[in-house]
Formats: sequence, structure tokens, C-alpha cells
Amino acid sequence: MLLGWIVTRCRPLLRKLHIASLVYAIVIELVPWPQCPLTVAETWLEARAGIEPEHGPFLVRVLDAVVYPDLPEWLVVECAVLGCVSVLLVYLRRYRRRTADGGW
Repeated sequence: MLLGWIVTRCRPLLRKLHIASLVYAIVIELVPWPQCPLTVAETWLEARAGIEPEHGPFLVRVLDAVVYPDLPEWLVVECAVLGCVSVLLVYLRRYRRRTADGGW
């Protein structure tokens, strides 16, 4: 998601989808509800399989356990949000520098 801005140049539909996914990712990280659909599906599948479902967002659990074992959860979430906001700023900069024909 963080490098999608490279692929979306001169592709308005992909750009709109990417911006929407970035905003959605920020909302999912910052607001306790709604949960990410993948987390809901994971919990449901684990319950059906007879496994004790994991609690908390998938991204935080995986990154915290594998990549950042000693970092607090809030820092992992803040970094994810900061990454998404950074990409949105790239889009804002491209939009402000768009050409006269409307391409950006």
C-alpha cells in the first residue's frame, strides 16, 4: 500500500482506489470500530476450527510478534498511520503540481 502511488501515476481509477484504501487503513487503525474485515474473517475461521481466536488487529499482532517484538502497540499503530499519511501527502503534492490538462 505504501508504494502504490508509483503505480497509480496517470491512472485515475487506480489512484482513487488507492487513496480510498489509505483513508480506510488510517480509520481502521485509529478507530476501534469497525474492525478490519480480514480480522473478522480470521476470528470467525479460527472459532469454526476450534482454535481460540486471537484478539486485536492482525497487523499489530504480526508486526509486534515478528518484526517489532519489544515495541509498544501504540508505536506500531502510529508508524502505520504515519506511513499512510505520508503517501497521502505525496498525492496532495502531485495534485497541487498537476499539469494544465488536469493530469496528475
